[in-house]
Amino acid sequence: MTLKTTHPVPRAEAGRKRARGWLLPLGLIAFGLIPILANALRRAALAAGAATNPAAGDGGGMPLPVVLHVLGATVFVVLGALQFSAGIRRRRPSMHRIAGRLAILAALLAASSGFWLAFASLPDSSALLFVFRVLAAAGMALCIVLGFDAIRRRRFADHRAWMIRAFALGLGAATQVFTLGFGQGLFGGSQLSIALLNGAGWAINLAVAEWAIRRESPRPGRRPAGKAEVRR
Repeated sequence: MTLKTTHPVPRAEAGRKRARGWLLPLGLIAFGLIPILANALRRAALAAGAATNPAAGDGGGMPLPVVLHVLGATVFVVLGALQFSAGIRRRRPSMHRIAGRLAILAALLAASSGFWLAFASLPDSSALLFVFRVLAAAGMALCIVLGFDAIRRRRFADHRAWMIRAFALGLGAATQVFTLGFGQGLFGGSQLSIALLNGAGWAINLAVAEWAIRRESPRPGRRPAGKAEVRR
């Protein structure tokens, strides 16, 4: 009979694994903050222009629902992305739960204010874009509620799936930076094109989310990881 010896993982290798584990959360945060930072820069430019020329506009001020939407979206993007860190889930479960509850509140704030934005912008947009915005806000809120219900029932796989879908819808504005940026150059800036390119942003994110959910789902007949076969 031969005995197999196991060697401890070197600290350097363990450190590299932890660093790689942060790539996805940090990448999602950076991606999700693209439209928020772009809007902040645009508002700053409007404010600067109004300061030099008061007749040019209102200084780029934002109504309260817009402020709440930006605040909710920012918190949801940051805390939601941290939920993808396996290290936090494994080593700091209490932090994972607290951040998750705050992310849920932020997501509901972003979704509810998103409804207001959809109705407020209806006079300047097409009916199709209005429908897409309402569906995205309603879908995000529904996914959050279903995800919260799943974790209360301790259905962890369902909870993760619904929260991934909610996060994908929350990142729609980030993807729309690219679908609108490249799409308008190809298809023009008509109201129909803008509506479809906005819808494409949410559709792409949901497609990626469903791929990620099914990629991590256990396959029929697949042996659970970490269980070795016993030889006689």
